[in-house]
Amino acid sequence: MDLCPINQGRTFLKMAKTFTITNPRFLTQKRAWRLPAFYNRQFSVSHLGSVAHEIGEPIEEELLPSHRLRYFHPTHPGEIMNAKFKTISKLGFGGASTVWLAENLKFIKIAALNTNASGEMTYSKIIADAKRSHDSLSFIRTPIDEFHLEGPEGTHLCLVYVPMRETLLRFQRRWERQRIAPPFFEAYIYCLLRALDFLHTECHLIHTDINDENIMMTLENDTLLADYVNYQTSVPQSRHIRSEDGRVTYLSQDEFGPFQGPQLFPELADFNLCIPGLDGGQGHLSPIQSHCFRAPELWNLLENISLFGRPAGEDGEYDAHAHLAQMVSLLGNPPEEVIQRARISRTHYLGRPVMNLRGKECKTMNEYWGGPFFDDDGQILRKDLLREGMKLADTVKELAGDEKEMFLDFASDMLQWLPEKRKTAKELLEHPLLEDLREDQ
Repeated sequence: MDLCPINQGRTFLKMAKTFTITNPRFLTQKRAWRLPAFYNRQFSVSHLGSVAHEIGEPIEEELLPSHRLRYFHPTHPGEIMNAKFKTISKLGFGGASTVWLAENLKFIKIAALNTNASGEMTYSKIIADAKRSHDSLSFIRTPIDEFHLEGPEGTHLCLVYVPMRETLLRFQRRWERQRIAPPFFEAYIYCLLRALDFLHTECHLIHTDINDENIMMTLENDTLLADYVNYQTSVPQSRHIRSEDGRVTYLSQDEFGPFQGPQLFPELADFNLCIPGLDGGQGHLSPIQSHCFRAPELWNLLENISLFGRPAGEDGEYDAHAHLAQMVSLLGNPPEEVIQRARISRTHYLGRPVMNLRGKECKTMNEYWGGPFFDDDGQILRKDLLREGMKLADTVKELAGDEKEMFLDFASDMLQWLPEKRKTAKELLEHPLLEDLREDQ
């Protein structure tokens, strides 16, 4: 997870390159959507509901396996970093870092010792230098500064960002039934496709970790930051002290109160797992993405479901047979060329064995995923996992009529068995679903 920074004294740096729409007719011309009630509420300290006190239960990073707490820097409110950043409060936590709001003011991402955060800075510099004038940079979140912080166990890399509100995951949970209204959904997809097109064509990078926790939402205004800082400086964060070593950790407060306006837009973030695209547009051969996000994330935003559910086997772990069965159930049987490629992968040996998720050394990618998957007749082996009577159209309930048909046509450009038939981000931006957005932009 990562958030962002602010400006000197008690004033705040305005967001650079925020996406504005000169004629926001795309929000109203197709349907009238009422904004959620939180858009019209004002920030109040009672909303945060936190009272400064010590908590008896472990906090967040203390719950990670293998006693990883020692890899995190023991940061405290009021701490001075790099001679210019004074921490105010802990905003969030991820598997590889904690995020703090600091006065100067900046949001600082403090990497854990056993996490190589240098990759994020390296790829962020490639992105920033690719084409500084390109307007799609507005939809990509990169650090504006970095420094090193000495801790009791070693040196932490700290990345500094401009302020953002929260992750798309948290933002979506605020909506009624946790579904983003179609006009906003279309706008967010447009922004993210612009970001991906820039990464692929200008930077020649593959993100590999796109999910709703690596997409940040912009701030609607700077007033709420001032209110938040005033509150946090008067009511310190709740904390937990471990009895075994006296270490203090703080409860995250990654929320700036209710929204005060609708102009929030996404930025793609967290490039630590980026990889260079292969020459000739050949893509990438190794598995990427968490399992539920290997399908288009569209359904997660629009329907609050993963298109292919949770493809797990009897042991509860990811099972490629279950995933394939769900795909066949919704999309029909794959073409013969896909089946032939699967057969070839049985004998296409890797340069060296690789360990799969179940701890088995595998000599082929087919073995890595638990193959074979098809019988001699080209039918999937695990027919018992097929779901009868399922249709892709049945999974879309938030749209109807022509809008639903247009969305399904848009999605079908991605849901292609053969990778070379899937449209690129640039090509998807030309789809009629996004026509109004293109005109407004």
